[in-house]
Amino acid sequence: MKSLDLVRVLVALLSCLTLPSQAGWTPQTRDSVQRFLSAHPSLEGRTFTVEWADPRVDFPICEHAPRVTLQGRERAWGQVFLSLRCETGRPWTRPVSIYVAVKGRFLIAAQPLRAGQALMPGDWQWANGDLAKLGESAMDDPEQLKGMELIRPQQAGNPLRLNDFRSMTVIKSGDQVRVTLLGRGFAVSATGQALADASAGGTVRVRTAEGKILQGTAVSSGSVEVVLE
Repeated sequence: MKSLDLVRVLVALLSCLTLPSQAGWTPQTRDSVQRFLSAHPSLEGRTFTVEWADPRVDFPICEHAPRVTLQGRERAWGQVFLSLRCETGRPWTRPVSIYVAVKGRFLIAAQPLRAGQALMPGDWQWANGDLAKLGESAMDDPEQLKGMELIRPQQAGNPLRLNDFRSMTVIKSGDQVRVTLLGRGFAVSATGQALADASAGGTVRVRTAEGKILQGTAVSSGSVEVVLE
């Protein structure tokens, strides 16, 4: 057999072994991704839309809908990296990236706010937009503001984020505090001086009137509990 004829035969054989493919998104792959997102816990009860960027890969024909998995994240929001895998016939896997916009409302500053401020209802208001662009720390529940104070100032209109807040300081360094010593079957009260700032539930060191240093938990303003072993 001539070499040219041999090449033609090999090409023909390879073409028989190659699965038909379609470049770009296909109805089957779009439907698989949409069903995956609709069932994902992070999108439950939320309104979302998908921006279908050019995948720059081909999708061979699959007898059944390809399986979709999320790569490296818990939330299927924002820029999302997926893996599509056909598990019938000749298996194939394709990595793809899409953007998932989540429509919702979130809290913003209604007026300029100062660092250390605990927010009241008039200090915040609702805004609507894409929650995915705000990141996972966006605040969408006023209950999240309870017992919290701002770490840094905020301008009116700024979205409020969890990482802009900390637990409210209930004890400041140098404060005179009431210390409750808790032991097995008894409780004794004493007075002392706080040696550091502390938020509710935080650990704080206290110097008693006798000069002893104790470590306890800040319970509320001016109150510390020390558990004795």
